[in-house]
Amino acid sequence: ELELRKSIETLRMRTIKSPLSGVVVERFISPGEFAEQQKIVKIAQIHPLNVEVIAPISMLGTVEVGMEAIVYPEGSATGPFKAKVKIVDRVIDAASGTFGVRLELPNPDHQIPAGLKCRARFLHDKSP
Repeated sequence: ELELRKSIETLRMRTIKSPLSGVVVERFISPGEFAEQQKIVKIAQIHPLNVEVIAPISMLGTVEVGMEAIVYPEGSATGPFKAKVKIVDRVIDAASGTFGVRLELPNPDHQIPAGLKCRARFLHDKSP
């Protein structure tokens, strides 16, 4: 019983758990290597997805946090998808005349791959 407890504790010390759910996109060390204070893996969280939108300055003031948007992923056989505005950047890029908007897109079944280009249409009317 003592050997079993020792083995369980040794295994627990060699187990690493991520603080978030996601997929491994890059490994910095190989299985079995000793990890000191260094990066081990890079994890991408794919639920929810963050959709980064570059909007023209003419839309500034019409896009608000909490507003819904419809997202059309490029080449997606499924969709469109509803997303919600989480951040509206108040700093304008003077060179391009644009500003940034971040949408949060639910992806519980991981059916939408991360990294796709997409288009978005903002729903200004909140009625059904």
